[in-house]
Amino acid sequence: MNGIAKIQHYVPQFLLKNFGNGKKDQVHVFDKKTGKKFPTNIKNVASESRFYDFNIEGAELTIEPSLSKIEANAKPILKKILDEDSLKSISREEKERLCSFLAIQFTRTRAFKEQFRALPEMLSEKLKELGQTPEQHKSIAEFIRSPDENELKIQMIHMMKDAPSTFGPHFASKHWILITTDGKNPFIIGDNPLAMQNTNNYSPYGNLGLAVQGIEIYLPLSPTRALAMWCPSITNQIEQAVSTLNELRGRLPYLIDGRIENPDYLEDLWSALSSGRPLQYKHENVTNFNSLQVWFSERHVFSSSKDFELAEKMVTEHPSSRNGPRPHLG
Repeated sequence: MNGIAKIQHYVPQFLLKNFGNGKKDQVHVFDKKTGKKFPTNIKNVASESRFYDFNIEGAELTIEPSLSKIEANAKPILKKILDEDSLKSISREEKERLCSFLAIQFTRTRAFKEQFRALPEMLSEKLKELGQTPEQHKSIAEFIRSPDENELKIQMIHMMKDAPSTFGPHFASKHWILITTDGKNPFIIGDNPLAMQNTNNYSPYGNLGLAVQGIEIYLPLSPTRALAMWCPSITNQIEQAVSTLNELRGRLPYLIDGRIENPDYLEDLWSALSSGRPLQYKHENVTNFNSLQVWFSERHVFSSSKDFELAEKMVTEHPSSRNGPRPHLG
């Protein structure tokens, strides 16, 4: 434990730094819980004292140094993407290293930890709805017992340890695309930056999960660049639509307006997927992207801009968004 940083970040500082302003690396912060807005140094955000320290049989342990090594492996690759403004030159090995980084980032945040904390209460409430008690289900009694803080940390760290092999392949199987916006309409980043959405409806089952068909995963890289990872089912639909568009242009061009929505954007999208070059997002796309960062963040959202109108509107109209996502049973 000697020499280990006391303040430990669950969003890497090198990533937050991309959203900073000036030499002091300040970011603008919106607190979903209190509604307050303020500027501060990146060292002060997305972090907690001894967040990755835990105790086993009286021994004080930490995984902070291991996380620092994983961040050090990912940092130059993400910098390369931003410097070249392309995914084209990322090697297979570099992508594998990024997938491990993404898998661990998925499991290392306060939001992920709070989801673990909420599981016992969710299960207990579900049993009450069914008119039953935990004593009637001894096989799940241990899961219903609320763990203490140290137990929560150990559970989370077990997940992080297995994350590269458990979750990494799901990131690798997606089709990656670099997306861009301009400085007047910047991307924001939350304290739980891997955000997801899915336009498919699998009711009564959930549609958010790394392996669910139709899933879209997003990670902000800077105020003007972000990484999108889409289920192959999405890109297959795009490829089919482009094929139809090309066929119509060659044979029946007058049918394009009636059968293909926004053909120019469709071609730009396919070009970005094929070439690794960035796709220019429209204003409504940026709004959707930023809304996901607000929704998935546990408490704080960070920006290079003072404008948090979207976040303020969301927490006002949807009070449940004042904290991060929680598991639920139908």
